[in-house]
Amino acid sequence: MATDPLLQNTLTESTRERAQVLIVDDERGPRESLRMILSGNYDVATAENGADALDQLRTASIDLVTVDLNMPGMKGDELMRSIRAEFPQTEIIIITGCGSIETAVEGIRHGVFDYLTKPFDVVQVSASVERALERRASRTRMIGFLEGIGRVLGPDRDASVVLDELEASPIAQERLRAVLEEPAIGPEAGNARIGGPSTTEFLEVLAETIESRDLFMRGHARRVAFFSDLLGAGLCLSREERQNVRMAAFLHDIGKVGAPSDVLSGAIMPEQQRLDSVRTHSDVGERLLLPLGLDAPIAHTVRHHHERYDGAGYPDGLAGDAIPLASRIIGITDAFDAMTCERPYRRARTRDEALVELRNEAGGQFDPNLVGIFCELVMSGATDAVGEANSLFFEEEPAATTLAPIQDRGAA
Repeated sequence: MATDPLLQNTLTESTRERAQVLIVDDERGPRESLRMILSGNYDVATAENGADALDQLRTASIDLVTVDLNMPGMKGDELMRSIRAEFPQTEIIIITGCGSIETAVEGIRHGVFDYLTKPFDVVQVSASVERALERRASRTRMIGFLEGIGRVLGPDRDASVVLDELEASPIAQERLRAVLEEPAIGPEAGNARIGGPSTTEFLEVLAETIESRDLFMRGHARRVAFFSDLLGAGLCLSREERQNVRMAAFLHDIGKVGAPSDVLSGAIMPEQQRLDSVRTHSDVGERLLLPLGLDAPIAHTVRHHHERYDGAGYPDGLAGDAIPLASRIIGITDAFDAMTCERPYRRARTRDEALVELRNEAGGQFDPNLVGIFCELVMSGATDAVGEANSLFFEEEPAATTLAPIQDRGAA
């Protein structure tokens, strides 16, 4: 079976046998010592000066460079800046005998992984190189996935932009460091049942990136997931069905990863133009999720969450019970949360105002049976516990809703 193009780049790093390391030092003794220390685990090349190092970087695929600062000709700090400019994904470790606070700060500013002093310790050097290459592999997996997104979305959206946004959040950085220690998206993902924790946390970070670009969207995905699970419980859905609804609800806007921030916030475009600009996000969301090994109903639910009960929705114009039940659920909960939250282009509606709107659209935009059930949940106070929504998975059986389960589920 051919590998899906969305995953091809993510597999490259894991299938490469040995990382490529370049040691740059004008002194033969330290250069050869480092080569002997590292050559057992990596393919190691050496360079006596910065110019030779750049020549090798331009003709070979180098994963990591160790740089001495005090070299004749091109100094180490100049080489470091050149590497950063031309080869931003290459990791750098400074190993020098003439370091200072100023050079250490300069190295940090240019994103070096570590700053070691001579005489170096064998264990310290080996551990630093290993950690640096792990970071590069993790970043490569992420970039590979985002470049796959770029191929899905087209040339107008650079994967590095999304990566920069992920890395701009300290919380996302902390979670990514933990998640990406293992292949979040790799050959085993397709064999894992929904919810291998690595894949799930990866998707959580990606979905939350969308919200981080719009102050008014913060927490939207988790609230919609919480509301959707409440409605699923009221419909007596099975545990697995509720889990799929919850996951799809959390990821329902993941296709907006291709939308510019000003489009998401509505700060520039008129409302209708803004809506038109993100009209493809449900289709894009499905295309992003299908290759990740999640259960197919999750991706299909994301695709159809903007269908309308009267058939006037998108992307496929499905109507009535032809719309997946989970999509009909999310259509209601998504609209309720959107109406009751502030937006830059309109004020938040009260809970009662939102319920009136839902009822007015019952049979038009929304499944009338589900609207009735959800309105009962809201009025009962069950949705007031939305602040407790914090996980996509049932670590323990969720508390029962205040309504007795409703048997009339409608078509699945």
